Amino acid sequence: MYSQTTEPLVPEILEGCIPSRLDANWVDPKSLFQNLDSFYTETSNVTDPYVLEEESDKSAIYSEPPDRKTEARNSLQLTADKPCSNGASVAEILDKCISCIPGLTKRQLSQLENSGFHTLRKLLHHFPRTYADLQNADVEIDDGQYLIFVGEIMSSRGIRANGSIAFLEVIVACEVGADAEPNSECIAVEVEKRRKRTIYLHLKKFFRGTRFTCTPFLRRIQENHREGDIVCISGKVRTMSSKDHFEMREYNIDVVTEEGNSCIFAKGRPYPIYPSKKGLNPELVRDFISRALKTLPVDFDPLPNYITQEFQLLSLYDAYIGIHQPTNLNTADLARRRFIFDEFFYLQLGKLFQMLESLGTKLEKDGLLERYTKPDLNTTFVEEWSSITQKFMNVLPYTLTSSQLRATAEIIWDLKRPVPMNRLLQGDVGCGKTVVAFLACMEVIGSGYQAAFMVPTELLAIQHYEHLLGLLEKIEEGKEKPSVALLTGSTPNKQAQCVRKGLQNGDISIVIGTHSLIAEKVEFSALRIAIVDEQHRFGVVQRGRFNSKLYFNSLASQLKSTSSNDSVENDVVMAPHVLAMSATPIPRSLALALYGDMSLTQITDLPPGRTPVKTYVIEGDEVGFERAYQMMFEELEGEGKIYIVYPVIQQSEQLPQLRAAAADFEYISNKFSNYKCGLLHGRMKSDEKDEALRAFRSGETNILLSTQVIEIGVDVPDASMMVVMNSERFGIAQLHQLRGRVGRGERKSKCILLASTTTSLKRLKVLEKSSDGFYLANMDLLLRGPGDLLGKKQSGHLPEFPVARLEIDGNILQEAHLAALKVLESSHDLEKYPDMKAELSMRQPLCPLGD
Repeated sequence: MYSQTTEPLVPEILEGCIPSRLDANWVDPKSLFQNLDSFYTETSNVTDPYVLEEESDKSAIYSEPPDRKTEARNSLQLTADKPCSNGASVAEILDKCISCIPGLTKRQLSQLENSGFHTLRKLLHHFPRTYADLQNADVEIDDGQYLIFVGEIMSSRGIRANGSIAFLEVIVACEVGADAEPNSECIAVEVEKRRKRTIYLHLKKFFRGTRFTCTPFLRRIQENHREGDIVCISGKVRTMSSKDHFEMREYNIDVVTEEGNSCIFAKGRPYPIYPSKKGLNPELVRDFISRALKTLPVDFDPLPNYITQEFQLLSLYDAYIGIHQPTNLNTADLARRRFIFDEFFYLQLGKLFQMLESLGTKLEKDGLLERYTKPDLNTTFVEEWSSITQKFMNVLPYTLTSSQLRATAEIIWDLKRPVPMNRLLQGDVGCGKTVVAFLACMEVIGSGYQAAFMVPTELLAIQHYEHLLGLLEKIEEGKEKPSVALLTGSTPNKQAQCVRKGLQNGDISIVIGTHSLIAEKVEFSALRIAIVDEQHRFGVVQRGRFNSKLYFNSLASQLKSTSSNDSVENDVVMAPHVLAMSATPIPRSLALALYGDMSLTQITDLPPGRTPVKTYVIEGDEVGFERAYQMMFEELEGEGKIYIVYPVIQQSEQLPQLRAAAADFEYISNKFSNYKCGLLHGRMKSDEKDEALRAFRSGETNILLSTQVIEIGVDVPDASMMVVMNSERFGIAQLHQLRGRVGRGERKSKCILLASTTTSLKRLKVLEKSSDGFYLANMDLLLRGPGDLLGKKQSGHLPEFPVARLEIDGNILQEAHLAALKVLESSHDLEKYPDMKAELSMRQPLCPLGD
């Protein structure tokens, strides 16, 4: 039995899956996340018990494996027969029809196929959800604990509470240990043999709706749990008034053995609990898998020995035996780690293989791999930069930090190579990514080519355009001085035509714009670099259209050229360099999963003089608002400027608790009648936005009420306070991004997060404790998952992992990336590893792997 004294968040993060246990003791979920446990204890969610729940179908074990460096590979004790592979590849063995399993009847074969188990691989990858200890451990039971028991069903009944609510109550009797009574006469006997006591668990599942209160439905649900079945139950307990009686409303229940059957597993061995699969009996699943394991050869493994040894991995055969028939939980964790590694490894291998396939010569492929294996060498000294790049750097009003210089040097090193760059530049808010991108544009322009800079909002495009023009004006007049254009959806038609013409004939060197840059009419004369700012804000299709469109338009323009120069011919066949930027720090594990084929560059330090923003998390009740308003008055009296950020523009009947920017404008203007207020949101016209921002910059307005439109790139150096209404509606990383709009000058700045609900205060407190964007991004990843962290789950962009969890297994992903590089260094085309190539072709069908 497993005991935990708290956190309602942990079972929710693990999606109802039970943590496994090691040897005789269940693992505390805190150990899954180590130093993050203090964060979890501050987080909670409230769920409605009156919910019709569906059975989970998660094929994963969510427990953190032990330290691999101290684990011996030969710890596995195998008992199954070990046939030989007879020269068949791994893909051929695993992708055999399920009918190859000996002893299957036609009915059983039909059951397996109807459940989706068409091949041996499909069946063997139906991994246990968790493991049960059939002997309940001794533990003190407290209210609110998350517990795991094995017991016998005593009764099951469906009960109608009223006309629209019914519930199922299953009573399970569990035998647990009890401490010895303090009786001196029998203490010796009690030490040797402890007494046992029986506790009763009342499992309750509620249903709402008149169709759930009819007698046939109630009879059917109570028949799903038969008296005498031995079951494994996990969930949080509530103490009842009767002694030794406990209630569970949120639980998982799995049948271990049916009435009259004996357990097939010996005492002390982990008992696998499989997720439900279209009503297939769990006992049958165990039997089918046991038979399938006997058909596996011992010596089949697509990974070479030097990879399995270096990264402390079980062989593939040992991993299948270890996850389905482990002798102990250490073995199961080692097996799980091997399957996680495989998922990540083939993802990284596929991305890198496709990238290498696009190159022609071995020299180019070696050079490309060198970027990843020797990142410290991928820099170009400032003296080797073009003259326009050096002049641009000299007119900057500040000195570049060491991190900015290193990032610029890495990018320029890429730009000088005859291989298209594909690099992700990421860093914290205000770290100076934009100026690094400008320097990259100057380097390209200095070689006679064009640059395109696409941003997600018109406001940011205008700001970048004005910023760049201001810097270029400081450069002395000369032939090298580049021409800059702005192209957005609000650009007048006549002006847009001039810009498009200038891009097509080469008169314009650099264009800054929004989605307008992916319009079919836009063509380039000699595009060499495409920069996508805040790349995660663009959809997958938009980014793809942007990259491919720029390449083909550039190619078309070059083909029209009558020049016979060899360099032009070489340029025609080379796609533009791509530099993606993200001001929202992405955890390295997520960045590798999404951009495993991209070089990663991080700017890790902030410009000198930046002072940390003091953050306050306040409950948005009457007292909290008065406190916030008082702090705003003090800031305004000190000649500060204030942003007030709202989640919505207009009040909504569906969400009346949300404060709205337009609706609050009059109230805030009256509240701070001695100061002028401005309004900025996405529905305003372009010139209205510009005017609102200009007035705030110049000091004509002291308070700017806005939506999250200011999140990206808005730079008002003397803005010194931000107040975020309904801050629980924003993600942690998004709040950190908003907070970065203040504290950009010399003045000390504050950020007030007003939360509508008490339960959200603890989650937001992490922003009080840290201003490290990468740490906060990891917290966001852990809480929201990788799909939600990107804003929305984008089809075809974020890979799905049946076993692995990016939130937990990021360290294994980095090992898999390194292993993929080692394999490709050894064999660019994978001809040395035919089994691995066949397996990759099966897992990544879009890879051009050939026959």
